[in-house]
Amino acid sequence: MTRLSIDQARARHESGAAEFANHLRSDARADQHGIFWFVSDGSGDAAGPLAGVPFGVKDNVAVAGMPMTCGTPAFRGYVPEAEGAMIASVRAAGADCLGKVGLHELGFGTTSNNGMMGPVRNPNDTSRVPGGSSGGSAAAVAAGLVAFAIGNDTGGSMRIPGAYCGVVGMRPTTHRYPAGGAIMLSNSRDTCGVFANSVADVALVDGIITADTELPKIAASELRLGVPRKDFWQMLQPEVAAACEAALQKLAAAGATVIETEVTINGVGVHELAEKGAFPMVAYETMHNMPTFIAGLPEPYRSLTVADVAEQTASPDVHAIMEHMVSQPIPRDVYEQTVQMRHDMLAAYADALHRDNLHALVYPTVPMVAPEIGQEIVVLDGVDWPVFQASIRNTDPGSMAGQPAITVPVPVAKGALPVGLGIECAVDADRLMLGVAAAIEACLAN
Repeated sequence: MTRLSIDQARARHESGAAEFANHLRSDARADQHGIFWFVSDGSGDAAGPLAGVPFGVKDNVAVAGMPMTCGTPAFRGYVPEAEGAMIASVRAAGADCLGKVGLHELGFGTTSNNGMMGPVRNPNDTSRVPGGSSGGSAAAVAAGLVAFAIGNDTGGSMRIPGAYCGVVGMRPTTHRYPAGGAIMLSNSRDTCGVFANSVADVALVDGIITADTELPKIAASELRLGVPRKDFWQMLQPEVAAACEAALQKLAAAGATVIETEVTINGVGVHELAEKGAFPMVAYETMHNMPTFIAGLPEPYRSLTVADVAEQTASPDVHAIMEHMVSQPIPRDVYEQTVQMRHDMLAAYADALHRDNLHALVYPTVPMVAPEIGQEIVVLDGVDWPVFQASIRNTDPGSMAGQPAITVPVPVAKGALPVGLGIECAVDADRLMLGVAAAIEACLAN
């Protein structure tokens, strides 16, 4: 399993574009891990900073002329004629869309065990999940099939797969990237993001999408990092706790200032607020946004209702979620309470970062390593947790608040499953966050 950087891909393209591209497409078509669902015919010969660099796109984001099923039977066969500004900007920079990759059905899950297309498998251990819902995007990068991939994030779908697959996964500040071309479930939370094998490669793609290219250079000795022990560092599998504690010790030994902190407002932690408000917010907004998405589709898809989509869902967990949303819609007053919770969470994050003049908060991205395909329960500190709730435990609060966040792999023993360190910064401080992540990545590599 040889990973691929943007520089390596660009060099191989320059030395033999057709052979390189055809080799990768052949690998993607023969993929045995369920990562690639649809493979393109090739379009990466343009000049530009990403000339010939292969990338994958989650199958709920439009690429002109390629299927977009959202991983659910109701949209099978839909092929958009156009794509959004985000994908267009990457392709205009010369990148070669290798194809569409798998996801958890409709984006409602953390395993990418898809009832319509089968499970996406983790390249590090094919008996395990790659995370979700952007599991195919992270797995494609980890498997060396692409140099970067586009996914999206509602409650952790960029960072959970990044941690499980051992790649870098960035969730930008909500609304930083153009939203057109991707199905929108929760307008308060949803954002596309970037996976790659290094922070530098994520930063390059982020800069092409946003035209925001400044990247602060920060030495490890200059870092001021907050460690929110309450909630974020509790209920961890021993191997995750050990790897992340070792990473903290390495950062401190390099001169980083590590400060114990908490992310609370009026004594209430952001985990508690997310547990109360996350699902009602997503459910309410999905029931308003999905009809808008459907209305923009050609026939016969335009005639679908949300109830039709729910009835046809192929994954049992997603079917239950969709049926619940259709049969028990969230009242407006309950939704308005979640909007207030979101404001409270934003204030809690801002206060935690400002109080000690922190660059970022750091914590284990996910409390456990990748679970096995089909596994429903994970034990954390002797307590049984549903895999979904355990997976989003540390990522969901920041997603609800709209924070930018990124996961970077931390060192683990040879043969051990990957572990990710989450890094979360202030809203709109995305390039600072990338600078902080680059400093942490460099320190952990030494």
